[in-house]
Amino acid sequence: MAKNDTILLDGILAQRVQDSLPSADKGEVFEYFAFEQLLKDYDLSRDEIDHGWVDGRNDGGIDGLYLFINGSLLTDPLTFAWPRSGAVIELYVITAKHHDTYEMRPIDSLCATAQEFFDLAIDRKDVQASYANKVLHIRALFAHAYQRLAAARPVLSINFVYISRGDSQNVAENIINRTNQLLGIVRDSFSCATSTFEFIGASELIAIYRKEKAFSITLPVSESLTSAESGYVVLTKIDDYATFVTDDSGKLRRYLFDSNVRDFLGYTQINLDILETLKDTTAAEFWWLNNGVTILTTSARMIGKTLHLENIQIVNGLQTTETIFEYCNSTDHTSSNRCVLVKAIVSTQASHRDQIIMATNNQNVVDTAGLRATDKVQRDIEEYLERYSWYYERRKNYYKNVGKPPARFVTPLYLAAAFTAIILKRPHEAARMKSRFMRKEPSYRRIFPEDVPIHCWLVLTETFKKAEHMLQALENKKQRGNHFVAKRRGLVAFLAIAKVLGRFSYNAQAVAGLDEALLTDDLFSSIWQLVDRETKYAPPRKTERRANFTIACAEAAAIEFDIEHIQSIESAEG
Repeated sequence: MAKNDTILLDGILAQRVQDSLPSADKGEVFEYFAFEQLLKDYDLSRDEIDHGWVDGRNDGGIDGLYLFINGSLLTDPLTFAWPRSGAVIELYVITAKHHDTYEMRPIDSLCATAQEFFDLAIDRKDVQASYANKVLHIRALFAHAYQRLAAARPVLSINFVYISRGDSQNVAENIINRTNQLLGIVRDSFSCATSTFEFIGASELIAIYRKEKAFSITLPVSESLTSAESGYVVLTKIDDYATFVTDDSGKLRRYLFDSNVRDFLGYTQINLDILETLKDTTAAEFWWLNNGVTILTTSARMIGKTLHLENIQIVNGLQTTETIFEYCNSTDHTSSNRCVLVKAIVSTQASHRDQIIMATNNQNVVDTAGLRATDKVQRDIEEYLERYSWYYERRKNYYKNVGKPPARFVTPLYLAAAFTAIILKRPHEAARMKSRFMRKEPSYRRIFPEDVPIHCWLVLTETFKKAEHMLQALENKKQRGNHFVAKRRGLVAFLAIAKVLGRFSYNAQAVAGLDEALLTDDLFSSIWQLVDRETKYAPPRKTERRANFTIACAEAAAIEFDIEHIQSIESAEG
């Protein structure tokens, strides 16, 4: 390992600690950075990284657990687009320690955990007391995916990764031998699984960190059917297109599909037909039989037989692209002159790009949640927050990919939690909110109504962020665990707004008119002292999820801070 790699890594981490991303604790910052870099090719959002961050009490020696089906993170089986065949299940079990070496203790913990985690015959209730709920939840997701896809004969890959600031080329032999025992446990549990154990140190983390995403790529062209300032319609050889969507490490550039509303659906009948057409070299021209691919780009120019594209997003044709990629990397692949049709549309105007995304993805039935990003209310929120240097990621990872500071990111789920906690006055629901609420029109419009004053969304953002900042300081001081902030921020923010306004019967208009200068550190500190005091008298588990705990804190705040109309909270909860 180069001596300076650790110095470079520590410099990156120090800046993130300073930015409190995701907290000011260097151990947690290292863990988050490790997950972010290791899973970089999957292009996860902040919410998705948080979903698999299981570090804390009873974590079984695991810091991160991430389950992918055909390259897409599984978080909610009810909203997931399950493949019918050709499934690839990948599980990452990650240990990340801010050490300058590798130790035996974490691997011993993993060996003990693996005995129970991978024995799917053991019921959850039999290990309930041994593991945290997040570990058990992802274990249940893994079992559900494995059983649901069993008939499709999925490819199963279980990957253990131990990340530290140490030298991955200098690991003690007894530690390596212990990892082999861990892999043996997996082989005993799954006869057809591929299992690996990888050590990643400072040098590898720096190398991954330096790897940049390419959004400006050239595409070799066989024929240009039409060309204009607004774009091109071209034919490109299937092999050339596969190279176009493949990165330097041989993986699919998944980040090019952030604006595509579908994930890969696996080998459905349609995708099987695409695959069979690719295999059959005697069939009619591929582009005669396939609708092709639509690319959004901010600039396109043809130089000879090469199309140069800037700021690419593939907005339609993900199924075709994934199938071509898999085919060209399979043993069935045969090079030929057959082509795929590509439409490259040049547009720099956000509203036009949204219209194109909607139109190109609205020819077949699509989960409504996938198209929410184009709603007017979502575009309005993004535009307004950006004036105040908050970056609203209605399009997954858009601002991340253009290099905006992550500490200023706000996701739809984050803002939905703020609205639920503060405007709907249900912080206990905000603490466990999932993105599935966007699937149904009534629940979506309840949280993103069109009549909310636009400034209200800024006040909600500022309030939630200030509550988080105060809670993160407490978390770092008392080592409460990285989920402490998410569980308590809604309640603290809700009570802070009620105290400033002097009543619980406020509405969105009142919040929009609030003087943000009143949202001081002293305000949030006084609210937390009350909540912390009430916590000691509450039931020991899951207080953040209980409506009666919200009411208890509101009643205490009404007395201590002279806040009016407590009955409006009690009647709403009742």
